[in-house]
Amino acid sequence: MGVYDCLPRGGQVKLWECAMGIKNVGDIVPTFEVEKYVVLLREGGYILVKNGVITKIIENLGRKFYTPEDFRDIPCFDKWGCKVHNTQDLKGRFLNALPGLEDTYYPKEEK
Repeated sequence: MGVYDCLPRGGQVKLWECAMGIKNVGDIVPTFEVEKYVVLLREGGYILVKNGVITKIIENLGRKFYTPEDFRDIPCFDKWGCKVHNTQDLKGRFLNALPGLEDTYYPKEEK
């Protein structure tokens, strides 16, 4: 499973320090050399980062899955730190990556 950073409601991200701590609004995180960015949460929801500070955490646990199209003009990353440009980048991303691994970031079906 490896190490990761947690969010207040249990979400997990691996794009920052992976220190097994809980990240909250106001915490400092890497900027990835952009003014602001969004981390799309696999569990549903997102994190907004501005100038290296977490300004919003939405953990809605499966009620709404956000996509890059929801955040025009703001760079989006997945939980591992891969830049994603559109919904298709998130669908089936890890399908058949390893034998027996049927892990999709978001379901293949349309929202």
